[in-house]
Amino acid sequence: MPKNNRIVFMGTTEFSLKILQTIIEQGFNVVAVYTRVPKPAGRNYKLQKTVVHEFAEAHNIPVYAPKTLRTEEAFQEFQNLNPTVAVVVAYGLIVPQNVLDAPQFGCINIHASLLPRWRGASPIQSAILAGDKKTGVTIMKMDAGIDTGDIISMKEVEITTSTNSEQLSEQLSSLGAEMIVEMLNDLPTALQSVYKQPEEGAIYAEKITKEFCQINFADTAENVQHKIMALSPAPAAWFEIDGIRVKVTDAQVLDSVSKPHGTIFKTTNGEMCIACGKDSILIKTLQPAGKKPMSGEDFLRGHQSLVEKVI
Repeated sequence: MPKNNRIVFMGTTEFSLKILQTIIEQGFNVVAVYTRVPKPAGRNYKLQKTVVHEFAEAHNIPVYAPKTLRTEEAFQEFQNLNPTVAVVVAYGLIVPQNVLDAPQFGCINIHASLLPRWRGASPIQSAILAGDKKTGVTIMKMDAGIDTGDIISMKEVEITTSTNSEQLSEQLSSLGAEMIVEMLNDLPTALQSVYKQPEEGAIYAEKITKEFCQINFADTAENVQHKIMALSPAPAAWFEIDGIRVKVTDAQVLDSVSKPHGTIFKTTNGEMCIACGKDSILIKTLQPAGKKPMSGEDFLRGHQSLVEKVI
């Protein structure tokens, strides 16, 4: 695909930003960027542009931030850009059929899972939560469904017990950037090898809620560890003790102990552990509300009265 062809990029998150940066660095012609509308943020509720919005403006690329793409005005605006192809990455708005059909080569989506597993809003966190041993990036030709389009290419990466969502996101974003550049270099050829996405194995990644982030120590230590790593470093899994909310951002499973679940105890090395429904969890890094992150050992050193307490 000639690099002077007209690319519209549609994305919102940090995951999207890496891919946009790479497309521009490789000399492709990004004629416009679509992103989510600025939202109030901070104590003064000042409107905050997305990271993609700020990057595009800094590179003198026209930015569009419609609240919806479903209006005739939004469609005409998009169509007037005369795009050769649209690259869509964690955009956050539904792309209607008339917009999908407008570019010469359609809309190409970069999705952070091995489709059809983990369609939807939180594929990276969901893969870690489920204890998946691998995930990856799928590039697909978009249709009107939620991550149901025909697959163009797919590559895998490994997930270990020490992988958190931030690390996995960075890894998948870099992989997605490599894959889309390779594809854009010869898009017509790439589109000749698309294949229908199977429905067998399809599962949806639900949106992460604040309530979901609370740790239930009656669960197995393995599941607790998956939750901690999936939500690390943000929004972070948490528990409450003496009215204080404590976020946990790193942990590992230890063997079983004969203590009720929720019991805080120390290892012989002074490390902080909490008994679970099965086995126990070693708390490596935590952050009490209003405090800086610290090791579980340092936290217990300042809260000796919590040892053997059940939360």
